[in-house]
Amino acid sequence: MTSQVSKTVLRLEAEGVQALQDGINFKKNLEDGKCYIIYKDEDKIRACVNQCKHQGGLFIKDIEDLDGR
Repeated sequence: MTSQVSKTVLRLEAEGVQALQDGINFKKNLEDGKCYIIYKDEDKIRACVNQCKHQGGLFIKDIEDLDGR
């Protein structure tokens, strides 16, 4: 079993952080072209590469969540 390692994958300026909604956000890094999933709650922000390990595709916002509910 491989151990997990934490590393910086994306940097956001203050304006970018303020624009994040609580919960799941999708962002593309303009420097490397990779897409990331960013999770924000009251205490912290976490990011990971947006890529399915099973089939290699990208996750997208659920169609049922597009109306903002």
